[in-house]
Amino acid sequence: MTATVETPVNAADLQEYRAYLQRGETRLSTLHRVAGAFLGGAGLLTLLPVLFRDTFSELFSELLFLPYPSFPPASAPQRWLMMFPVAVSLVLPLWALYALLRDLVRFYFTSHHFGAQYPGVSYPRFILSGIRVSDKSLSDPEPIRQARQELGVTELLVPVSAAARQRLLREAHLIGECRGLEVTSNMTVVQNKLREFMFKYTASVQRTLAQESAKMEASLARHNLLLRVLVLRYAKAFLLTILTTGITITTLVFLDLAAPARRVELVGDAAAEVVPGTVLWLGVLGVYAAWCPVAAFVVRRPVAWIYQELDDRNRSFRTPQSLLQFEVVTLASVAFASILTTASLCWFVLESQSLAATWPALVAGVALLGVTLVYVGRNIASGLRRDR
Repeated sequence: MTATVETPVNAADLQEYRAYLQRGETRLSTLHRVAGAFLGGAGLLTLLPVLFRDTFSELFSELLFLPYPSFPPASAPQRWLMMFPVAVSLVLPLWALYALLRDLVRFYFTSHHFGAQYPGVSYPRFILSGIRVSDKSLSDPEPIRQARQELGVTELLVPVSAAARQRLLREAHLIGECRGLEVTSNMTVVQNKLREFMFKYTASVQRTLAQESAKMEASLARHNLLLRVLVLRYAKAFLLTILTTGITITTLVFLDLAAPARRVELVGDAAAEVVPGTVLWLGVLGVYAAWCPVAAFVVRRPVAWIYQELDDRNRSFRTPQSLLQFEVVTLASVAFASILTTASLCWFVLESQSLAATWPALVAGVALLGVTLVYVGRNIASGLRRDR
């Protein structure tokens, strides 16, 4: 490893470094408090109403098999076509939640290389490193060196129990550290080696104020970038979850009106419609036909909100690359769901005996399909476009 040539630092610069580090620690703790809101429980729990109880299993079952006059036959192809938009409305929020958890792990942890002498060996560790007093910054480093050798300090890092030391030693061996050292070796040597490993394990290395300041600059930039993604990811997931919850409840209301045990009057052995089945099925189709353009719209809102204060001529609505894949897949899935929903609507209308009554629903469905495809196509093209 090439030795670093240190440049002398005057007292005024040292004071500036200390002031910057104080400001940096405050800013970094603020960023971590914001990210901590996503781990506190309330933030994540608001994204889980789609999993409560048996809502979606009931919805899938009734869409496929609920018998009712004027509905398509149970398990008919028209009903299977509706499974795609229903499944997409559930999968998109769950995928957003998965991506949010992945980004949280990336925010708090990093893959750390433990030294050039062991290339390729890495181990995940907390992104915030430890801080040690730099001996070279002290006029008399001997007191701190003696204090580090005290037994009470060492036992904070190295377990007293032989079994615990053995586990720690195995972890050191796993990443290529403390090679050749065994728990039965000289106690003082084991303690010193494991203590240094623990400092290295947490990236608690001695740095000058200049090095610590440079690390703080990089750390603030990294956390800021990752936190931007976290907030936007959470906003997208939250909006899609609210939308999914709303359409699920609305669809279940329509299907509940068709449930024979609750809303159908029995006349002898025959069931009479309380609400026309044509109206109920068109209502279900209309809910998901309307969901498609709304979902395409809301998934773009967090990015669009950022640009609201700009002049219209300067608005590009560019999504950050880290979020672009989710957005493009969402838009493409919504477009395909809109096509299938409209196909099911056309099929049902053309087979219906009251074509005149259902014609407005067909026109509205085709119009929603057109709006969805135009909006999706424009936004996908905008997101994938590269400025030259």
